[in-house]
Amino acid sequence: MAEPFGIAAGAIGISTAFTACVSCFEYIQYGRHFGRDFQTDQLALSCARLRLTRWGESVNIYDDPKLGRPNATATEIQLAKDTLLQILVLFASTESISKNHKIVAKGGEDLSTFTTGDMDPKLIALDNKMKALAIRRQKGSRFLKLTSWALYHRSEFKNLLEQILSLIDNLEKLFPAPEAQTTLARQEAEEIGDKQSLDIIENTAKGVDNMLQMAVQEVLIGHRYLNVVIRGQTQIGDAYSSDWRGSATGASHQYDRIMVEEGGKVLIGNKYGGKDFWDD
Repeated sequence: MAEPFGIAAGAIGISTAFTACVSCFEYIQYGRHFGRDFQTDQLALSCARLRLTRWGESVNIYDDPKLGRPNATATEIQLAKDTLLQILVLFASTESISKNHKIVAKGGEDLSTFTTGDMDPKLIALDNKMKALAIRRQKGSRFLKLTSWALYHRSEFKNLLEQILSLIDNLEKLFPAPEAQTTLARQEAEEIGDKQSLDIIENTAKGVDNMLQMAVQEVLIGHRYLNVVIRGQTQIGDAYSSDWRGSATGASHQYDRIMVEEGGKVLIGNKYGGKDFWDD
């Protein structure tokens, strides 16, 4: 395997490889040939980064050398590390393509790039939220300080994104943590917050981050409960504890033919914050 950006594959741990991968998403720029599509592409790449950090958080990559699986073998851990390193190889390859493009570019060709400042203000704010979520999951660890490089053809971007998503798929299959990931995706949707941003993410995440897309739809549409029989103590609707400081944005839940009988203990809706009767 190649050693991109001077990283010696055998000399770093899996958490360092993860940190390097997350950092590399920041260095991609877009040539003027992308037109206004670069905004959509930037958000799609941010979705992919958020999905990668969600996996890392769900397997406790910084503190658990077994990645949430006590019976994980050394071979499986190495495979996960190699997968992360392969993502770095993809980024290094795009950097090489960018440099070669500049060398062979015809005189007068516009090699200038878009920046986030060229994005619509609403999309800048959304991209910054997603970036902040991803950086928070790096636990304060940052890696590399590189000069940004540009993609000049959309086909290069699509190829990069597709291969990154394929490798993230492999990580999620090798060390699955669906419950933790679902919880984190719901938290992301809540933090994204306003309906306009959620609508944008619902479209952007399609085919990139289906878990986030589903979490966003849940916030936008709400839950519908039909023909439910409950026996005993019950919370119907969203539950907010006294320590909750966040927001919950989205459609109301729909309830139809809910029957509560003695002997049950049920929360129907979302739970926000710390302990209440449900946790006793």
